[in-house]
Amino acid sequence: MSKSLNQVKSKDPDKLMNSMFDPIFKSIVQNPDFRKLLSLIISHVTIYSPGYIYENLVFANAELPVEKYKERKKITDLIVKVEGTIINIEANRSAKASMVAKNNLYHHKIAYDRYLSGSLVDNSEVFQLNFNVVNRFDDRLFIEFCMKDDTGKFTDEENFKRIHINMVKPLEKYYTNGKGSLSKLEKILVMFQITSRKALRDISKGDEELESMANIIEDLNEDEHIIGLYDKDKMDEWMKKIDHAEAVKEGHAEGLEQGLKEGLEQGLNKKALEIAKNMLKEKMSLSDIARLTGLTEEEIKKLEN
Repeated sequence: MSKSLNQVKSKDPDKLMNSMFDPIFKSIVQNPDFRKLLSLIISHVTIYSPGYIYENLVFANAELPVEKYKERKKITDLIVKVEGTIINIEANRSAKASMVAKNNLYHHKIAYDRYLSGSLVDNSEVFQLNFNVVNRFDDRLFIEFCMKDDTGKFTDEENFKRIHINMVKPLEKYYTNGKGSLSKLEKILVMFQITSRKALRDISKGDEELESMANIIEDLNEDEHIIGLYDKDKMDEWMKKIDHAEAVKEGHAEGLEQGLKEGLEQGLNKKALEIAKNMLKEKMSLSDIARLTGLTEEEIKKLEN
């Protein structure tokens, strides 16, 4: 298998291209028509109900205006507030050291700015909500991290948390068992990742809020003025240095890890073949199946026999 699940982008201009690591993600999250679904997601990681979040959620910063689209120098983080709770939302396409370090840097900076400004609120939190299209940990949908001692018994800072959402699990669940196996939250997470218009409409059918999300995604697919990375030059230079250090470290361990890597690839290939068979049953195109599973079209054609 040449590439792992979800690593290949579609080159078909008639298909939606809403991969989680595209700026489309941020545009969806900030759309007023997505507010109720965003409130539902945030309610799973805070003490607040979806209705309360919907009424009190504020975006601390917004995307640059459309006329700044071609000016790739100044870009924004995605930060929302619910009363005293501050949430930094990140969409991650990898688990590389540079990506992890960047997210950690922003999380700590937000907490530092909060304390520096003196805007302390009882029971308020500063946490980062990571939407991951790669499975960094295990099969849990939400994984929460906070500062604890080496036994895990004592918490040093209860209000500084980092929460990861495993995007891979619901997507695999969808292609293996169908939309009927998904909760509403899981459907939202899958819709961020699927590219077929037909599948997008099918999974959202009958739910007004999900249908609204489908409309947002389709509208964004027609919009060339989608923006939103980071302060480009300095960040790119810094991330390249971390990538280089990581590559050197990995090079020393390459021989030791080769056996584990081969075993992992075999397991991924088996899973991808299983998912591809189910996609064929749903009459999906070979190009879409190849893009989502990482299999070649030749490998997929063999499954039709």
